[in-house]
Amino acid sequence: MVPQVAAARATRRRGGTALLVLAVCCVAVGAGFFLTHVLVRPPWHHTFDLRVYRGAVRWWLQGRPLYAFIRPHTSLGFTYPPFAVLCLLPLALGTETTATVLITLASSAALLITTAWLVAPPARRRGWPVGFAVALAVPLALVLDPVRETLGWGQVGLLLALLVLADVRALQRGRRWAGMGIGLAAAIKLTPALFVVYLLVSGRWRPAAVAAGTALGATSLALVVDPGASVTYWTTALWQTGRVGDPVKTNNQSILGLLARLAAPRPPDRVVWALLVAAVLAVGLWRAARAARRGDELAGITITGLAACLVTPVAWTHHLYWVVPAVVVLADLATGTPPATHRRLPARAVAVTAGAAVAAVGAAFGLSVIWYFAGDTVHGRDGLAGVLGENAYPLIMAALLVALPARAPAASSAARTTAPPPPGGSSPR
Repeated sequence: MVPQVAAARATRRRGGTALLVLAVCCVAVGAGFFLTHVLVRPPWHHTFDLRVYRGAVRWWLQGRPLYAFIRPHTSLGFTYPPFAVLCLLPLALGTETTATVLITLASSAALLITTAWLVAPPARRRGWPVGFAVALAVPLALVLDPVRETLGWGQVGLLLALLVLADVRALQRGRRWAGMGIGLAAAIKLTPALFVVYLLVSGRWRPAAVAAGTALGATSLALVVDPGASVTYWTTALWQTGRVGDPVKTNNQSILGLLARLAAPRPPDRVVWALLVAAVLAVGLWRAARAARRGDELAGITITGLAACLVTPVAWTHHLYWVVPAVVVLADLATGTPPATHRRLPARAVAVTAGAAVAAVGAAFGLSVIWYFAGDTVHGRDGLAGVLGENAYPLIMAALLVALPARAPAASSAARTTAPPPPGGSSPR
């Protein structure tokens, strides 16, 4: 029992140190946030996307064709599947201020819930107060570019993440309804459909069927409500990629965005893009399925989300939510959870490497590094540094896709932490 008690005390000491480091990080990130986003790029975008949603819903309720809507003084219209307009109906009620408050409160609640889901298991494993850990993690998540931009534009990304992560919890608990959240998210926006493929390649046939059936049912409901809108979307609007904006913009951090900036003013090579997309999907889904088989559902779903952001033609910064759970996985490794591997890796080396990755990803997304280099790729400013800076997000996501480890299950992790040393003179095999 003595070695176990000593190990438990050591774990608590490491946990206290980690919490102190997190507190210092909160102060540092807050200072960096002020310097960057008050002086360089304000975080509030007047909920512009919310106004597009609301305008489209009100236009549609007046009996007009949904995909004919264009926000006045812009070239932007409604780009989501028809089922999304049914989910966004509450935004048409009351004034724009009412809609802004509604979407901000809903997204803030989603951020609080999802962050608690992500942080609570590592906190409990280390004996940390869960409430305190969540209270530290929420401001850190809020500072990261995808979260901040989602709130600033009035986007729905945090609500979609809530649906997907609800399925992570359902899968971990063996719930029969697991897959419904992913199905609803895929019916609202196409990108989450890749999570259905993740369920298939990881051998979860029932959740995959539930997800596909839910998406099909929601899409069929939209077809019944407005057949014309559904026909227009699936035959015409879906393929008009220009409806969502110019892929060359710095804000587009997908593979296609990177290639478009490198090739400008010429169009990007679509064959190269297709090959890179195929490679990302193959590697990402293989690694995600392997993470799931090793018992780390969160790592699997996170790798899939990163792959979806990379392969979609347009991935605005507010789409990149999946770096948030990636940081949580890395932070869990940095504070003592071993990776799920057959090789025995030095605990200190794992902790240092994962901690450095947390710092790098947090700094890049917390300080919105891409905006310091906006336009450098197209205009050839600052050479390689400009290219790497403006395209930092897809490069970081690609690195996470390839290298984000699966973690050992909680029971296995505890066994490694508390197991007594072998008897003197023996050699492990």
